[in-house]
Amino acid sequence: MGGQPLLHLGPAGGHLERGADLVRARQGRPAARLDAHHVRHRRRGLPRQRIAAATAEEVLAQVRQGTAEVADREAKDAAEIRRGIDALTELPWRAWILLDAGVPRQVLVVVNHMAADGVASVVLREDFETILGGTDLPPAPGPLELALNQQGEGSGRLRNAERYWRRTLAAAPRRHEPEDVSTLGAVLSSGIPMPLAHEAMGKYDVTLASLILAAYYRGIQAATGEREVLLFPMSANRFDEQHARVVTSLNQWAPLLLDLEADEPFPAILPKVHWKAFNALKNGVCSPDAIWQIRDEHSRLDPPVDRGFYYNPMLAPPGFPSEDRLEAPKVDWFEHGRTTGPGFYLIVRGLTSLNLMFRVNRAGFDREALSTVMTTMQACLAETLGGQPL
Repeated sequence: MGGQPLLHLGPAGGHLERGADLVRARQGRPAARLDAHHVRHRRRGLPRQRIAAATAEEVLAQVRQGTAEVADREAKDAAEIRRGIDALTELPWRAWILLDAGVPRQVLVVVNHMAADGVASVVLREDFETILGGTDLPPAPGPLELALNQQGEGSGRLRNAERYWRRTLAAAPRRHEPEDVSTLGAVLSSGIPMPLAHEAMGKYDVTLASLILAAYYRGIQAATGEREVLLFPMSANRFDEQHARVVTSLNQWAPLLLDLEADEPFPAILPKVHWKAFNALKNGVCSPDAIWQIRDEHSRLDPPVDRGFYYNPMLAPPGFPSEDRLEAPKVDWFEHGRTTGPGFYLIVRGLTSLNLMFRVNRAGFDREALSTVMTTMQACLAETLGGQPL
């Protein structure tokens, strides 16, 4: 259950200068009002959650936290990328106050991917700024309210999603996977600042998340030689106003089957990938028990359905502050030490610049194959967003 941590920076300056004790005292309030951030998971049979802390004080007593120097931010960032969050034994987030000559300047927040998607990370940042400024926020809608809505008024959507899951996995490629599993970790720093990426998106009638997903698909095609690829983008219920700002641990994977010509120009496949992904995400909110049963059925086939390739974009919105400049791309390899979770997982961290983190526990993907994925993806990003090839 312990997913790779995702990081985002809290606000710099302003109210943070009022002192580390005040900042620390108010860190727990956003988490205390958001169910997803004070639960632990358990896995006896079907996965379940339980409330592990009720008040802001209880949250802070249980969460991993501390201080570090602003000058050490990159090192702290890199260290947390390599250290997973075990949602079975700890709260799904951590926080460090970054100091400059003893004065708080930034807050580094590390969130398990099952406790916040990209939209939720923006909500968390805005809520923290509001609370730090001295304004209390009303109770927040949470996963329970979302689930009750889905079981009632939204039950038809759950049934549609279950049919979509069954239909997609029935058509997905099936193959035996060798037992010699490769364990790899790598971070591709694209060198592309987020303002440049957002500016370039004006040329394409798709989202940045869809463009990166299309590059991911092309990278997998190049490494495997397979045209048909089963992908699992991260999904959350963002299709109605009532739940647009929910910070939820009910994020799910939405199956997406892509089957496009390998020699088709990259810009030409963007709208195809975008609308197929949009349809997948509409059906992403499905009963966890139904998903568990469907996955189990397809894993028992001979050969079983391919395990797929997972995708989680965490992208700052346009206007998010960045002083980064265009740089040459680079790759940093690491050992992630995870043996559970997705077999092939891409987490996109687009805060000030666009960085792609890969975590692999999958046979058939050695260092050369993963390098092919990254080289192909960087070429696609450079072609469309204005970066440099790897």
